[in-house]
Amino acid sequence: MATISRSSRVYVLDTSALLNDPEVIYSFSGAEVVVPVGVITELDKIKRQRSDRRVRFHGRKATRMLFDLSQQGRLADGVTLSNGSVFRVDEATEFGDVPEGLDLRRTDDQILALAYALDTGPAVRATVVSNDLNLLLRAEVLGLGTYRFEGKLESLLNHRLTPIEWFREHGAMLILGVLTVVFATSTAYLLYFVPTPRHVMDLPVSDDAILLRSLGVSPQVLEDHYRSLLADDPTDLDALVNLGNLFFDQGLYLEAAEFYRESLAIDTANPSVRTDLGIALLRLGHTIEAIQAFEQAIRDAPDHALAHYNLGVTLAQSGDPAGAIAELEEALRLSQESGIVPEQAALSLIEELRAQNPGG
Repeated sequence: MATISRSSRVYVLDTSALLNDPEVIYSFSGAEVVVPVGVITELDKIKRQRSDRRVRFHGRKATRMLFDLSQQGRLADGVTLSNGSVFRVDEATEFGDVPEGLDLRRTDDQILALAYALDTGPAVRATVVSNDLNLLLRAEVLGLGTYRFEGKLESLLNHRLTPIEWFREHGAMLILGVLTVVFATSTAYLLYFVPTPRHVMDLPVSDDAILLRSLGVSPQVLEDHYRSLLADDPTDLDALVNLGNLFFDQGLYLEAAEFYRESLAIDTANPSVRTDLGIALLRLGHTIEAIQAFEQAIRDAPDHALAHYNLGVTLAQSGDPAGAIAELEEALRLSQESGIVPEQAALSLIEELRAQNPGG
């Protein structure tokens, strides 16, 4: 049952009043200010779910204020405010004789039922405080006092945002939009232009995941994004390869190799991905498997310069200088026009191998 009021003036606050201005609890000097427990539940939901940043902010502020007041005593018993009023949270879920038409499964109707129960106390006048016109009209029908509270949020919502305020409100969406444009532009660039030559032993073939990492997008954000794509379509080749490249970029070669393998299970004749797999395997110390991956990439695409180059590097490391020189020279021949193979690195390695094996 609702707690019997200790004051002749009782103000029952609904959720909208607290969201408009949490400091509404200090607006009624020398009275009793009551918040139904259902409002606390609504506040907890709203401060996390409402899309408007200012509403969420007021929801969090109201919750903090109530928590601070709870440090003075148990809110269900009531705490005295600085203006002489008493503030309490009413935990009642049963209200005695409830007016016909009220559905206690609804928070608004619980508020009305509580205010009605308090109003029946001796010499007590209960007033519903809200910014919800429909709730106030229903309160008047029940013979309750009503007070429409238009606080800070009302003026904020009607306030014309300054440029700084607009950016704070919409900055995240703006940044996301810019990244989307960059993503699309970069993809088009990679499709129609040759990337700047790089030493492929240091980095897998550049693609969207690597590009976005270079723009400062966190690995976790990218991983969540690509995994969500795979959740919708487990055969999304781009997402699988991007996850492989993302893990490779972080030095997580075992995870990278697994995603490359998953991609190749769907598209078996992709020499670029198989070359990336070979590089990851080489980083893991699986030299024989790496050589097999590069050789398969070459069988799938005999003119794949990067596969020849990486095979040459791997053969040099595994003690096959003649095979390494042959692969490196073939890589240089195939990349004469594209320049995709690091020419100076390849020539230096060939020279070093010949110097070590003059009779070879």
